[in-house]
Amino acid sequence: MPAISRTRYARAMQQIMSPLAAFLIPLGAHAQTVDDLSLIERGEYVARAAGCMSCHSEDLSGGYEVETAMGTIVSTNISPSNDYGTGAYSRDDLEKALRHGVAPDHRLYPAMPYASYQGMTDEDIDALYAWMMDQDPVEQATETETDLPFPFNIRTGVIAWNWLFMGERDLLEPQDPVLQRGAYLVDHLGHCGECHTPRNDFFGMQDDQYLQGEMIDGWHAPNLTADAATGLGAWDTQDIVDYLAQGNADDVVQAAGPMGEFVAHNSSHLNEDDLLAMASYLQSLPAVNTGSQDSPAVIPARDRNTPQHDYNQIRDEMSAALARDDLDAPEQLYIENCAACHGVTGQGQPQAGYPPLAQNAALRRDDANNLIQVLLHGVEAAKVYRKPAMPAFKNELSHAQIATLANYTRTTFGERSDSTLTAEDVAAVADYQPEMPWPLRALQIAAWVGFAVLVVGLALLAWWFVRRRQSKQKEV
Repeated sequence: MPAISRTRYARAMQQIMSPLAAFLIPLGAHAQTVDDLSLIERGEYVARAAGCMSCHSEDLSGGYEVETAMGTIVSTNISPSNDYGTGAYSRDDLEKALRHGVAPDHRLYPAMPYASYQGMTDEDIDALYAWMMDQDPVEQATETETDLPFPFNIRTGVIAWNWLFMGERDLLEPQDPVLQRGAYLVDHLGHCGECHTPRNDFFGMQDDQYLQGEMIDGWHAPNLTADAATGLGAWDTQDIVDYLAQGNADDVVQAAGPMGEFVAHNSSHLNEDDLLAMASYLQSLPAVNTGSQDSPAVIPARDRNTPQHDYNQIRDEMSAALARDDLDAPEQLYIENCAACHGVTGQGQPQAGYPPLAQNAALRRDDANNLIQVLLHGVEAAKVYRKPAMPAFKNELSHAQIATLANYTRTTFGERSDSTLTAEDVAAVADYQPEMPWPLRALQIAAWVGFAVLVVGLALLAWWFVRRRQSKQKEV
């Protein structure tokens, strides 16, 4: 272990071990070093399961921006830098931040999922702390910082939010050990509910609608209950495991957007037992239908067709298609922009990582929001495990053309009888800005009114003192 790493680790261990054990650290032999490494490795595993890297980046330098109705919240540097990160944190400081949203010098906004992390075990917090303190410090601040308008920029106001929404939660408490592990990973470490549970006007999770779907950062986080049409009811257990491990399940559903980030940085690093536990727990949730979709977005495994792709098939099909003089505008738009990767008939090139469009969940969903997001912004290479990039069309095609592509692919390959997306629908996704709910707007107005009253009151009080002094001077 490098000297600097050993020093940081010893400091971490002094916070989580007894005084006697801490005193013995410098005297430790080879067996102690093995123990040290195993604890650090467990801490990294906890960090992966908890989604730390998808928000704070692989080097823990932070900078991820979350657009909320109140403004932009930026993830902080959590590397062990004394000046910019968590280097001065004790183990108990980390616990308070994770379980209560309280850092040593300020309160955290609930975009940091401490409402879920409050269920973390002491052992996982110990390991996470040891691992964090063993990382290389990033000695710089994030390029941007959290920017919220008054009064939401006053962090003490979070005390009221915590009082309202940090109580006991009415979640399933399974008795089976596998389901218990799955519940811990889904409900607490993985904090799935933070994105997939609808929130009220004050952004508290509505546990009576737990995991039934929500909008997050302009993406639709779908229903995770066992409903066959709108949820995971048609997914096999292996589908869920593969999706979490690779961001792709049997070439019928792929992860993108925030979920793609979570898979790439976090769930793809978990072991199979934990992924199976998460899948089993999700499949045990009561089914709740949350939309108008009447057929599964993900076709059950028994009904799936295995895509066929022969060598040079796409090139031959494209040559034949481009030679036709009867192509209508939507088909030509598809062939010119999509067919080289996904095929004229939508069969894709699974061997090369280009998924089939036939039977694809993104095209079968009643909600086309995420499909439009992918067409606008693409998918970075390897965000879906070991897969090539999907190009972004936001600067190549007009909103009307993107709507045409979405309509063509949904009706041609998504087995939809009709799709009537418009340029306005695409613009709404492209220009998405979360709206502030009226109770928060009313609170903001009331805060400004109160501030104005305070200023006027202080001014009147100052005027009264001045007049009173002048009056006394005249009497003298």
